[in-house]
Amino acid sequence: MTDISSETDSPASDRTAGVLIPVFSIRTEKDLGIGDVASLREFVDWTAGAGYGFIQLLPINETGPDNSPYNAISSVALEPITLDCSPEGLVDLSEADYWKTLRDHHIDKLRRGNVQYEGVRALKQDLLWQAFSGFLAKHYRQGTERDEEFHAFCEAEADWLGDYCLFRLIMDMEGGSHVWQDWSEDFNTIEKARSYVDGLLDVEGEKTERQMVHYAWVQWIAHRQWRAVREYADEKGVRLMGDIPIGISACSVDVFANPDIFDLNWYGGAPPEKLFKDDPFVQKWGQNWGIPLYRWDVLEERDYDWWRQRVRKVVDIFSMFRIDHALGFYRIYGFPWNPVRNDEFFPLSEDEAAERCEGRRPGFQPRPDDTEENKAANRADGEKYFRVLQDAAGDAAIIAEDLGMVPDYVSPSLDSIGIPGMKVPQWENVDGKIVPPSHFPELAFATYATHDHFPMKVQWEQQLCIWNDESRRESHEGWEARQFLFSLCEYAGIPIENDHVPAYSDEVREKLLGALFSTPSIYAGVMITDLFGLKDRINVPGVMEGSNWAWRLEPSVTELSRNPFWTELTSRSRKLLIDSGRAAE
Repeated sequence: MTDISSETDSPASDRTAGVLIPVFSIRTEKDLGIGDVASLREFVDWTAGAGYGFIQLLPINETGPDNSPYNAISSVALEPITLDCSPEGLVDLSEADYWKTLRDHHIDKLRRGNVQYEGVRALKQDLLWQAFSGFLAKHYRQGTERDEEFHAFCEAEADWLGDYCLFRLIMDMEGGSHVWQDWSEDFNTIEKARSYVDGLLDVEGEKTERQMVHYAWVQWIAHRQWRAVREYADEKGVRLMGDIPIGISACSVDVFANPDIFDLNWYGGAPPEKLFKDDPFVQKWGQNWGIPLYRWDVLEERDYDWWRQRVRKVVDIFSMFRIDHALGFYRIYGFPWNPVRNDEFFPLSEDEAAERCEGRRPGFQPRPDDTEENKAANRADGEKYFRVLQDAAGDAAIIAEDLGMVPDYVSPSLDSIGIPGMKVPQWENVDGKIVPPSHFPELAFATYATHDHFPMKVQWEQQLCIWNDESRRESHEGWEARQFLFSLCEYAGIPIENDHVPAYSDEVREKLLGALFSTPSIYAGVMITDLFGLKDRINVPGVMEGSNWAWRLEPSVTELSRNPFWTELTSRSRKLLIDSGRAAE
């Protein structure tokens, strides 16, 4: 284990714990079929009462049609369906219009089960347009206080807002498609698009301006609502934790409007992984995420303006944030083809693939970790970029998601610049022995799972099923099951007698939570599913069908606070926090 650098100002007395829950997963009595800013405000109250110090959220930027928070169409614009679209949240919306619209969209059906994105999006777009119409009638260009506040926002955010509104306007013209690479040649580059929209303003001025202003107004409302909930959380002693993906969608306004800083000949991903037994492409080639790589030399010439803006906008809302796939700042696995061509490349050999890509092959960019010289260069690059992020973040805390194939220099590198990495107990071992809780570093974010994993209850039961099948014990999967179960039992002090591992239970869950909370690590995070012993999964990597990113917690926040079943679970976890010294005051 790496010692904590003397530069680190993360004393054990500052240890805190948090709960990971996507905004869309929060359920309240009044929500519109999806968790939103108003739902989060209620969850802040529950979090404070439960003794947790932060809420870990997924990215909240506007998404594409796959609804993935990690495939946003903008690095700055916020997702409109996260907004409180009640008359309390949209002051330009009348009560009568609100209730009529809810009836027209069959709100009772939308509130059942998981997020029904098509219906929810249609409902919220309808409400936003109605509220915007009220704003136009009462305030726009009429010198009112709200008019002045809106125009001040537009002026302050001019660096990104104009191109974003232009992008959304053309998306409307293209039937909602964000794939700008397939747009008409009349506007498939930023220069042509700006010229085209200028022409529309001359020909259809009122209509075009109304649409452009609408998208700016939605973002004004979004930033106001999110900043307000951040202030509310701060007052309650709860920190909101954001998330910045390492990349941005190739079909985003960022790539469309700033092509010079992206290398569209390379797409980021992860190397081949044999554990993905249900995905032969990943086993052979790896994960091709389709995020264009950065032209760091161009960004450096611009003093990393795009990254600085991205971080500044995040810390407007969040007092701490995670960098997803932080390893990508050191080096990232690149593919010389867009993932839409994966099926074409799947059956090919490496030589055949290279022939179709002008000699380029998948591999780590800008260089592999195959020599000490390359390792040193990659480490220097990563530290340079992280220092830019630290400078832009100010007082906000940065957490590096450094999971996967981790080079040996990454942990000491992060330690040297004072950024916590993530520690997953079942993956932390030395000489084949699991690292005990007391030996975890202070500068770390300890957690059992992320949104991409099965909850611990599912993992435990899957591995126990294998271990209890004596015909499979001598197989490789039997060895993996033993490693998982026996290591975690040792880690959490769960007794094993005669190779008998106990079934997952409330006692097992609480021992696992207690061990995690007892670490010296400054942060300990648990998924809401692990906190309550649920089996639901938030995301299955690589799966595009509708169940991903749609899971909702079955009890409402009110039920969590009043139903004896849930309050008992919450009280027991609060006691664990108190016993470990992590309970928020």
